[in-house]
Amino acid sequence: MEDSVLNRYLDEIGKEALLSDEVEKQLSERILKGDAKALSKLVEANLRFVVAIARQYKGKGVAMEDIVSEGNIGLMKAASKFDAKKGVRFVNYAVVYVREAIEKFIDQQAGLYQVPKDVKSDIAHQQSMPLSVDAPLGHRTNMSLLSVLVNQDAPLADERVHSEAIEDAVEFALGSLDKREAQVVNAFFGIDQEHETMAEIAEDMDLKRERVRQIRDKAVRKLRKAYKSRLRELHRK
Repeated sequence: MEDSVLNRYLDEIGKEALLSDEVEKQLSERILKGDAKALSKLVEANLRFVVAIARQYKGKGVAMEDIVSEGNIGLMKAASKFDAKKGVRFVNYAVVYVREAIEKFIDQQAGLYQVPKDVKSDIAHQQSMPLSVDAPLGHRTNMSLLSVLVNQDAPLADERVHSEAIEDAVEFALGSLDKREAQVVNAFFGIDQEHETMAEIAEDMDLKRERVRQIRDKAVRKLRKAYKSRLRELHRK
């Protein structure tokens, strides 16, 4: 599925012609004067370059379409600062920005989904939970909604967390989401349905992938807050 989405994207951006050195210089001059159309042209002509860089990060536990999306953000940042008068071709200038954006995103995701060692055994024993919050997310066997919620900052991380308390806290946290947040979370984490990629969710909801990611990240923050609050409440009882 991931390869087919990427191939469709490559078909779309493949229509853009590569730019000559002279055209890059002309666009650079216009961009530095605030020409938004020139900025768009420079970015669009180099989207294939971002895909080439993004492929080098395949297998990092992050969907390829998300890596490409973050790389594109780096590309736009580079384009807005590019000065061709310095004698450097745009791709040589932009590669630093593209890699920085991708690597920062991957690091953020690794931190978001990291599971502390002292709770891994507890997570492993939650197979009887009625919700599929502990099921692996697609091919990523170390990622699930439960692994997102149980993190280094969570209360009771150094104690044995009973399955009843976890189940209660997760259900409580899920109930804190609004309809759209719940739809994204259920689809992304495969709760009572098949896991969907960001691109698939965006298509289903008629939204941009970046907007879906924003909704997901906001929902995760809300889930964590509600989850920790509920665990504290249960711990006091």
